[in-house]
Amino acid sequence: MTKDLRLLGICGSLRSGSYNHGLLKALADEAPAGVTLDLLGDWSEVPNLNVDLLEDGQPPAVVRAVAEQVRAADGLVIATPEYCNSVPGAFKNLLDWLSFPPPFNCLRFKPIGLVGASIGTGGTLRGQSALRGALLFFDAMLMGRPEVAVGLGKMKFDDEGNLKDEEVRALLRRFLSDFVEFTQSTKARGLDPREREFVF
Repeated sequence: MTKDLRLLGICGSLRSGSYNHGLLKALADEAPAGVTLDLLGDWSEVPNLNVDLLEDGQPPAVVRAVAEQVRAADGLVIATPEYCNSVPGAFKNLLDWLSFPPPFNCLRFKPIGLVGASIGTGGTLRGQSALRGALLFFDAMLMGRPEVAVGLGKMKFDDEGNLKDEEVRALLRRFLSDFVEFTQSTKARGLDPREREFVF
């Protein structure tokens, strides 16, 4: 039986009509009873990482607001584009900010599932691989499969970025079902980071 879970979707693209935002909206639509998937709002005001911007050792308020949403969620679904075999620079910058304060960052022991969509034929497998490497620093709990790397996005999303491909939607349902089980299993092992003391 599915216990109530609050998931947070984070889109690695700031583009209006992003396919990756469309993936997250489709996942939210497919959420089973007892599971909610909220989407992180606009994070475009996050500044470039500069330790001179730390406030008494803490990141700026805009970063702390994102971190609190991450911390409050039972698990995260990250939808990332692929830029130059990696993730967008702005998104990596956000992750760099979320590493503060080490070692008790907001992603420590957090269940995370990765999805992605792109215009190319290869989907976002290389971008997701680079992201997995970065998330190892956080001691995050990463689900390995199923892999969701949607290619040829122009054929699978409409002009507003809404998913229109039923095969992809079926894959998202499988992904979400597995991620719910993964998140519940992680919580059952006592790895809920919200039970630990944090600096902010």
